[in-house]
Amino acid sequence: MTGPDPDLSFRMNHDDRARSAFIVGLKKKANLGIAATLESRFNDVIAPALQQKLGRSLNDTDRDDRKTVVNALEHEQLYRVWAHMTYLSQGQKWELVDQILQNEMPRLQAAADHYFNLPSKLCTLTLNPDLKVPANIAKTEIHRQPGGFCAETHGSDITAGAKYNFGATMGPSAGRGRTGFKRGRSAGDFVAETIKARYPDLKPLRILEVGCGTGRNTPSYKRQFPEAEVIAIDCAPGLLRWACAFAESQGAGVHFMQMDATALDFADGSFDLVVSHILGHEMTTRGLPQMIAESWRVLKPGGVMFHADVAIQPGHINLFDQALNQWQVRYNGEPFWMGWADADVPNLMREIGIPDAAAFAEYMSSSERGGEWLCYGARKPKST
Repeated sequence: MTGPDPDLSFRMNHDDRARSAFIVGLKKKANLGIAATLESRFNDVIAPALQQKLGRSLNDTDRDDRKTVVNALEHEQLYRVWAHMTYLSQGQKWELVDQILQNEMPRLQAAADHYFNLPSKLCTLTLNPDLKVPANIAKTEIHRQPGGFCAETHGSDITAGAKYNFGATMGPSAGRGRTGFKRGRSAGDFVAETIKARYPDLKPLRILEVGCGTGRNTPSYKRQFPEAEVIAIDCAPGLLRWACAFAESQGAGVHFMQMDATALDFADGSFDLVVSHILGHEMTTRGLPQMIAESWRVLKPGGVMFHADVAIQPGHINLFDQALNQWQVRYNGEPFWMGWADADVPNLMREIGIPDAAAFAEYMSSSERGGEWLCYGARKPKST
């Protein structure tokens, strides 16, 4: 008798692959084709007309100007075509994911259960049924993922994590023509390698990843810092179960815990390194500074906090792209997108009490993958 198939990768038949390629192609047509044509019209016709009407130049960092641009674009047929195509392709993505998972979930759940029930597990998973999950996660279908991140039907359900992980293969990066990291690598490797280069004396023995989601980046920290104890937290149980099974499949011993990043259950000065990936743009304007403050609180003197997130800040991207992002807030499951974009991250760190000399907020890119992140954080002075 053969044992369970421990493969957590997704298997698509010919028709599934064809539909997936079509959806990614549709996203590329919207983002690289129609949006580019619309931007040219904006630069050549719409913006000059607005500036003539206003009697001044448009300002990329002015919120009122952003509203003016949004209002102007909403009257453009090409904008409405882009919006419809973007909305439609996102819905088609989740329809395909749900369809494939109808067949795949029994196998994937069995694979996860296999890792959960290994007699000598490398990973641990601690869930907190009493945790009050923040409403921005518990009651929001982020990315329009059906059921959101916290939907579950039984005590070992990995469906939310499976949906998120599979949906990411047809997500914004693919729809903008960006390539993924090389096989076996992730954004966690990029962050870890950046930290090593920036702080060569840092030898972390305890690492915390906040908002780990499905754990795609988490095993990288165990690979990059093999002597360290790695703890990863998230508030969504289905994401954590998937993350734990995935890390076990990668041979990376990680302790996963259900916890709110804005109220960590760790003592002051517990970690040498605290990291996160694309977490800030899923947080409320109140939750973001709380998360940063908690990350700073649990750092040991001499420890490093390093967060990487989407680079969509006004002034870094132009008014046209900001207007398209504003649409994502209202219609495409990114309700906190512009709150993150408008956040003054350096000032938030300053208000928390992080010394300016210790802090950084920089745009960084990976030549391996393309695209940029806003990376921010600080090193805690050893004298504190």
